Amino acid sequence: MSVPIAIFRLFSYQPCGHELLLRVRRPAASNADQGALDAADDFVDSATESLRTCWERRHLQHECLHQHTSSLVAEMQEEPVGEELFHSGPRQFGVWVARTKYGAPWMVLGTASTEAEFWQQVQDDSDLLDLGPQAPAELHHVHFLTDEDGRSSLSHG
Repeated sequence: MSVPIAIFRLFSYQPCGHELLLRVRRPAASNADQGALDAADDFVDSATESLRTCWERRHLQHECLHQHTSSLVAEMQEEPVGEELFHSGPRQFGVWVARTKYGAPWMVLGTASTEAEFWQQVQDDSDLLDLGPQAPAELHHVHFLTDEDGRSSLSHG
């Protein structure tokens, strides 16, 4: 049986450079049932798309009049470092992003006051070290939403 896991996906919007970080919880599923695993993955994709669409309509279109294209910048399926990513949104803050040995879009994400503090927290986490994070980390200023945030809250923050 797979356990529920938090999946983080970072999207960039061009031409303006707005960034949206989403956290969606993938439900548990039987490892012996490929259909159940596919359904869990489909749930994450559907919830991600729903949150993105809602944020684009209720926030981005009011903040910026440009036509936007979005792209997936990073994905992480491990627990991040820093407290900010464990709370619900909607909020804005800085998040550090480091490439991994697995290449794009796989990244290590976290919040910290400085890059040095981010790397210290990563060094203390063997699961994150197994991903082979690579310096330097880049600071991204993101809008943060989770699947726990109600649709009405997306019009704020």
